[in-house]
Amino acid sequence: MRNTAFLLLLLMLMMPLQGIVPAAGASASHGEPLSARQAFALIPTEIFENTSLPLSDEEKLQLAEQGVSAHWSLAEDDFDTLRFVPVDGSADVRLRMFRSGRGAVAAFRTEDDDGVCLSELWFISSSGHAAPLPLPPEPDPEDFFRPDRDLPGRLSSSCTYCVFDRGLEVLPSFFSDGFPCSLDPDNAVYYLWNGRKFVKEVKKIRIEP
Repeated sequence: MRNTAFLLLLLMLMMPLQGIVPAAGASASHGEPLSARQAFALIPTEIFENTSLPLSDEEKLQLAEQGVSAHWSLAEDDFDTLRFVPVDGSADVRLRMFRSGRGAVAAFRTEDDDGVCLSELWFISSSGHAAPLPLPPEPDPEDFFRPDRDLPGRLSSSCTYCVFDRGLEVLPSFFSDGFPCSLDPDNAVYYLWNGRKFVKEVKKIRIEP
């Protein structure tokens, strides 16, 4: 599946935008920024593999052009955001565009069967090419706690990322000496979009005792 997606991405990067989706081609030819729906038409459907109803390439193009397909429909559709709703009532998929002078980052968000937030990033160039982007590096576990807090053992963390309207929220799970442990963070960690890139920001959320 991922080999097929990789080959599709290579083909997309070699093809001009015009002809993939007519409306998107028209916008690109005039140097106008792509809408979220036009960007969606360029991106492989890997994020939907985490849902109960994976999306085929044919269904993706139908969604981009018509806003509805056999298993999905667009519940929200504006220039920077999309929300896809499945017919079985399971987790929806959201797309948020973060724009810059060089193009835009398309950020997907959905949830797995356990309700864990999953996110995926794609760069959309101003000429209409799509390429996958890595998520920002995981912050140090200490970023989530005040400096004077007594932490158990050798602390480590595993993080997921959740897209919201200003960027990415980092959601940690903590481990002490390799074993899961329950700790309430003192700080929240975000990667906020500054118009060029995602920048880490740490915000206090608990009052010191």
